[in-house]
Amino acid sequence: MEHSDGTKNWILVTSPSQSIENRIFGGVYRCEVIPKQTNCKCEKLDSAREKYLQKEYAWPSASLARNSNSVLTCVQHKSVPFRSMTGELNGQCSLFTVGLQNSTSINLSKIVEEGLSSRNRNNNNGNGDDIESRATFSRFGAINQINDAYGNFNNNNNVGGDDDDDESRTEIAIVLDGSGSIEAEDFQRAKDFIYNMMKTFWTKCLECEFAVVQYGTQIRTEFDLRQSQNSQAALRKVQDIKQLYNMTKTASAIQHVMDSIFIEQHGSKKNAKKIIIVLTDGVTFMDERNLTTVISSTQMMNIERYVIGVGNAFSSSKAMVELQLIASDPDDKHLFRVTNYSALDGLLSALQQKLVGIEGTKGDVLQFELAEMGFSSQILNQQSLLFGAVGAFDWSGGLLRYSREKAEDTYEVAFLNETSKDAYSAKYSYLGYSLALMQGRPKNKEPLYVSGAPRHSNTGKVLVFEKDVHSYHLIRRFPGEQVGSYFGSELCPLDVDMDGLTDYLLIGAPFYHIKGEEGRVYVYKFDHQDRFTSVKSLSGQLGYTFARFGFAIASVSDINRDGYADIAIGAPMEVDSDDHSSSGSVYIYNGCSNGILEPWSQRIRAKEVSKGLQFFGQSIASGLDFTGDGYVDITIGALGHMLVLRSRPVVRFTVTARFTPPQVPIMSDHKTVDVQLCFKIESVFENMETQKSRIVYTMDLDIGMMQKRIMFEGTNEPRHTSEILIEHQCASHKLMVLPCKYDCFTSINISVSYSLTVDQMRDLPAPVLDKYTTTQRYFELPYMKDCNNKAVCVAELSLYTGFSEKELVVGDTKNLLMNLSLVNNADNSYLTTLRLTYPRNLQVKKILEPSVSSPSVKCAEPSLETSLLSSVSCKIGYPIFRKSAVNFAITWQLDEAMFPGNFAAFDVNVTSVNEGAIPLTQAKRLPVKHSFTAVLSRPRPVIEVNISQAMNKSREIQYEFNINGENQYGAQLELTIWIPVMIKGIKVTVLKKVQPTQTSTQCNMTDETISRSDKSNDLSPCNTDICQAVKCAIMISKEDIIVHAELNLEALQQVVEEKLDLVVSAEINYNPSLYAALKLSNLKETITVMLLKDRIFLTLPLIIGSAAGGLLLLALIVIIMWKCGFFKRTYKDLRE
Repeated sequence: MEHSDGTKNWILVTSPSQSIENRIFGGVYRCEVIPKQTNCKCEKLDSAREKYLQKEYAWPSASLARNSNSVLTCVQHKSVPFRSMTGELNGQCSLFTVGLQNSTSINLSKIVEEGLSSRNRNNNNGNGDDIESRATFSRFGAINQINDAYGNFNNNNNVGGDDDDDESRTEIAIVLDGSGSIEAEDFQRAKDFIYNMMKTFWTKCLECEFAVVQYGTQIRTEFDLRQSQNSQAALRKVQDIKQLYNMTKTASAIQHVMDSIFIEQHGSKKNAKKIIIVLTDGVTFMDERNLTTVISSTQMMNIERYVIGVGNAFSSSKAMVELQLIASDPDDKHLFRVTNYSALDGLLSALQQKLVGIEGTKGDVLQFELAEMGFSSQILNQQSLLFGAVGAFDWSGGLLRYSREKAEDTYEVAFLNETSKDAYSAKYSYLGYSLALMQGRPKNKEPLYVSGAPRHSNTGKVLVFEKDVHSYHLIRRFPGEQVGSYFGSELCPLDVDMDGLTDYLLIGAPFYHIKGEEGRVYVYKFDHQDRFTSVKSLSGQLGYTFARFGFAIASVSDINRDGYADIAIGAPMEVDSDDHSSSGSVYIYNGCSNGILEPWSQRIRAKEVSKGLQFFGQSIASGLDFTGDGYVDITIGALGHMLVLRSRPVVRFTVTARFTPPQVPIMSDHKTVDVQLCFKIESVFENMETQKSRIVYTMDLDIGMMQKRIMFEGTNEPRHTSEILIEHQCASHKLMVLPCKYDCFTSINISVSYSLTVDQMRDLPAPVLDKYTTTQRYFELPYMKDCNNKAVCVAELSLYTGFSEKELVVGDTKNLLMNLSLVNNADNSYLTTLRLTYPRNLQVKKILEPSVSSPSVKCAEPSLETSLLSSVSCKIGYPIFRKSAVNFAITWQLDEAMFPGNFAAFDVNVTSVNEGAIPLTQAKRLPVKHSFTAVLSRPRPVIEVNISQAMNKSREIQYEFNINGENQYGAQLELTIWIPVMIKGIKVTVLKKVQPTQTSTQCNMTDETISRSDKSNDLSPCNTDICQAVKCAIMISKEDIIVHAELNLEALQQVVEEKLDLVVSAEINYNPSLYAALKLSNLKETITVMLLKDRIFLTLPLIIGSAAGGLLLLALIVIIMWKCGFFKRTYKDLRE
């Protein structure tokens, strides 16, 4: 802690342990910083409590507090009071004058003891010091002022008598199932469990009493609460319990506890905490009492019930409902299940935690014996002091306010802690671990008391107390958010605008864990009345798992001279992986009008200060100038070391650049520009060696442009680095502007980045640049605009576009060319940009730029606009001069992917930066179709049918058509087959069925007909009177369609004379607005059915004529033969 008496500055340092082994107090030292020396001069501070060191040992814990008039030191002392078996640990404090010359001893233990004993003498009942102390300093009494608490003790009422003792007592009745379903060895395990429970609980709970009730055939009290007071006898009785067997009368056993155990005759106390533990292995059996009635009775009020179910009997829903009925709510905290009796011992730890807690119970009697009063401390005013008592009332803790009245021997003591309703969560909370004062309005009002309880509810809590004229009030609680974070272990009020009123409260949680114990600091804004608002949290450098950031927090005044207070936060366990010999860092955060700036402005690491430092940053103090340089210094504690760090002037610059001429003419080919660069210091410092500090700056010209338009004259480079002394402030440079080839409108951007370099050989601390002020500035050098002697350039742009294709056919169209022509008929158009949006399915293949004489075109890479659209942006001319035109073209390659629509949309948007210019837009649309290939064929182009030779009246016939091709875009095709069914009014064909080969094809024999004389169709597919249509919906690439029909031969014989051709026509149809066929000639096909009929002749006339003719011929032959002598008998003549 830093301290000054107005003429001299000191650093007060605690050395709690002179001998760690013997725990001997080392004392409080005041140290003086000697100019130009590396070591401080320290001497032990004499105090009035030194006499206690002869009889008592100091505990290694000390606190310091100060104001403008006094210094308060407190050291914990361990002692054993006269005729007492209990040791005490409390503070011995010394109050020093501002000059640290004289001290007044304050024995906090005696203050509390005398306050209690003086009031005990006024108690007519005389129930003893212990009872009175417990009544007065109620462990969880709201906010007690001792004088007021004992103001009415001159009466006959027994204040703090037996009833108060009862509240610390815990009565536990164990209801043991001894039914016949339990084996003898399991019953023994149950008794062992009860034995171990009682023995374990008694080691922690001094005021716990037990009773055991067994139930089976009957209900039997094994021993009651009165008998439990002899612990050894009670433990023997547990082992002597004999099993009852038979029935399971759970309800009767519980009622027996209320009727025969929790009554005064058997040792029960009225206000004692009462607990029933039921240990059973089955559901109620043959019990005359109803369990619901017993549980719901008024006797059961304020009795906490636990139940332990053993075995598999409770797997059923009915048994589980009975367990839930017995257990108090919530079930998850009062109901336990184990698989067998061997597993009971595993419940001991959980039961102890739930019934008697982790570190103490209502039976523990420690109040102020180990209070460690003075663990933290604050000076309120000349008469009042505030102490933290972390160990009071079983380490729930509290605050002790000590006020000495004007009369020398009169004082007033008040003890502050939480209300009784928060008693359970406040146990072992360590309230008083940290203390802070927050000044609100009005300024003459006593400040708020803020105290941390880092173990409250395991997450930590910070309490804010307010004092009015006659009482104290707990006005605010800040709960921690993480278990084990130690939230509230460090507090720091911050008056950021330094007006005497506290603006912020910083709360440390050094054990806040993500992967280890990284630490965190929470920041709350204070409205100067009673309202707090959480605004942010601060964390240290990432990667340090056990840094404990927030272990120490201190307001370090205004070290950067910006008018706002700053803070320092210690992280004493930060260890670099490359250097384990040092640990710890200190973070500096700067204040501002809106609170605390982030990130930190400086991180001071231990190894940068001195090699081998350990726990650097475990304590921090600031506010005084020890080195005489006019700057506030910071004192940082480490293990065995105290270090003073000098503050450095924090410099902020205003950077300006002045160009001559202020604009660059476009038409001039050769020109130079002079620039004057100046650095003006914003901060004001009394003592700063400016002549030993230099500004190193770098100028980058025309940043962001690949083709530079300006260079440094003499070097022809776009970058230049130089330096000037701080006191000189300005530097001049000459720039050369290059001829304009592309962009003659966009301002030339110039970047100036700078840093400070200082000579190390100096008496005063070297200045440093402000962390939160950017060290880079940007300036613009504009081009001069040619508007034909007008104030505003008005361009007149016209756009003409055209495409190489009238439509896009996906799968057929390969490339698409778009021609664009942009004409300017008026003033120059500056920064003209053409933005073209087009379908994503089109990929830019090439951009044909215009000729050299035309304004240039520079297009960026295409970008994805939406999931369906892409865009390309082109810079045109820069500028497009008057009466000029630019012509260029964009070629796309069409993807063969499915197009997401029926039209391709092209939107052109032309803009310029001319004042008042209206964007020129144009929208174009191209129809989009998807291609397919289909070839229609038939395996039998001609089918011959002889209708004369048929023996039947009809004949089956099949018409087969084959479709082959590609249909990758799923074109919806329809095959229509026209089949002749009627000739000369006679039905000659009957359609039977249509048979496709693919299941996805849907075919129908429709009622649609057409005739050869149908005038609506010039090219009718029907060559007979009427044809009937068969239609098939096809979406695949390969299909075979077979139409089964029946020819009526009798009818055909009537209409066919000799020969007749029936033509079956087939055609593939599609929607031409959506799809395009790549082979149109293959979409139609026919099958010809040739009907043949033989000629019929009359056989009877033929036969008769043939016979007559034959006879005539025979007669003629005979006559001829006769005439020729054929029939003459020559042989006879010869013989004759």
